[in-house]
Amino acid sequence: MRPKRPLPPRKQLTSQALRDEMLDFIRRKFYEGHAVEFRKDQRRLLAWVILWPAQWLADRGVTLPDDQFLKIFNDVLMDALRLGNTGNIRYLPAWLAKVIQSHFAVHGDEIYEQAKSIRTLADSALLVAGKAAVARPDPVRELAVAARLIKPVKRASKTTVKSAVNMELKLS
Repeated sequence: MRPKRPLPPRKQLTSQALRDEMLDFIRRKFYEGHAVEFRKDQRRLLAWVILWPAQWLADRGVTLPDDQFLKIFNDVLMDALRLGNTGNIRYLPAWLAKVIQSHFAVHGDEIYEQAKSIRTLADSALLVAGKAAVARPDPVRELAVAARLIKPVKRASKTTVKSAVNMELKLS
C-alpha cells in the first residue's frame, strides 16, 4: 500500500466566497425545492444568520480563520436540522437566527477562547508584520464590516422647541 499524500493546503476564501458558501449551505439544507422563498428570505438570512456571528467576533476584537468559522457555522446548522423540530417553524430566517444566537450564548466563551488562541494570534501577527509568504485578507472581519454597513441607521429624532412663553418664569 502506498502512503497517502498529505492534502494540499486549502485555498483561503474571500469574504464573498465565504458568504456565498454559507448561503448555498442554507439553501441546500433548508430551502430544497423552495427557490422563491429563498430569494425572498436571502437578505434577512444574510443579516441575521451569516453576518451576525462575524459581528459578534468583531465586537470582541477577535477573528477566526475562514475554515474554522465555516465549520462552526455548518456544525450549528446541522445540529439544528438534526435535532430541531423544523415542522413547527413559522419564519425560517428568524428561527435560524435564534439557533445561531443561542449557540453563541451557550458556547461563546469557547469560541472566544478558540479565536484568541496562540495559533490564531500568531497567524494574525505574521500577517500584520508582513512576514507571511502571501498576505491573506481576513474574510470574517470583512463580513463584520458588511454587517455594520447593512444595519439601518437610526435617524436623529426631531426635538421640539418650547415656546418662549412656556419658558418664562412666572412670579405671580
